[in-house]
Amino acid sequence: MKGKVLAAAAAVAAVLLLLGAGAMAKEAFMWDGNHWPQLSFDAKVGFVKGIGNLADFEVAAGKGRAPCISRAFVDELKTKTINDIIQEVDKYYQENPGKKDATVIEVVLRRCTSVCPPEAPTGGKK
Repeated sequence: MKGKVLAAAAAVAAVLLLLGAGAMAKEAFMWDGNHWPQLSFDAKVGFVKGIGNLADFEVAAGKGRAPCISRAFVDELKTKTINDIIQEVDKYYQENPGKKDATVIEVVLRRCTSVCPPEAPTGGKK
């Protein structure tokens, strides 16, 4: 079972590397609201699992000195299902069609953790 999970993770990583290789040659590529709605559910699952796996690795390898974003993913997202996270990201882009340039990671941090404060309502006091 563990071997299948590792093989699946490696396959997802390879696909993401191949898809992003052309874009990385020009500039850094960040998934955002222009890309997210076009992804299949399985691709969204792969994305969320990928950021979770990277966060787990950084926290374990950091031996207590992991970057705070990775710590937030590990500590705060463990109470949410992958489907919960996907639904929050989907909902954000549906409710905010003018904010498609917000990266998926930013949306996850704002909607699913307490690391980044929620955005102030448009037109409201700051």
